[in-house]
Amino acid sequence: MSTTEVQQQKSAGNREVPIKKRRILLQFLVICLPLWLSFKFYSGPYSDQVGNYLAGVLFVIIWALVIQLIQPTLRETPLLIILFLVFSALELLFWQYPGLVENFSITMGGQTIIGDSFSLNRIPYYGVGAFIGYFVLKACRIK
Repeated sequence: MSTTEVQQQKSAGNREVPIKKRRILLQFLVICLPLWLSFKFYSGPYSDQVGNYLAGVLFVIIWALVIQLIQPTLRETPLLIILFLVFSALELLFWQYPGLVENFSITMGGQTIIGDSFSLNRIPYYGVGAFIGYFVLKACRIK
């Protein structure tokens, strides 16, 4: 086998990997996005904790999946560290200066999905989301 044939086979194999990876990313996103929305609309016991904190775990995972769909070559660890730092910094900023996002909120069906309140207590949940997201993104990788 010549060198060019080997290179062509490698490049053909490399083209197939992102397509399979994107399909797996979409499957995880199809699972996580409705689950996140159901946490936001949950009205049973501890609905405040479920809607604010448990949904924060999935929020980081969803953003990681979306970013990986757009840019599948990004490494998992730096992406999740950056997402954790960005969400934590936004939480700190908006908690300290609530006037910055006073009129910003996204609602669906009468329920506020994003922008209802900001709390420092969400930061550990973002960390848990980043930790779980690492394993989700690792599972999406095809070797």
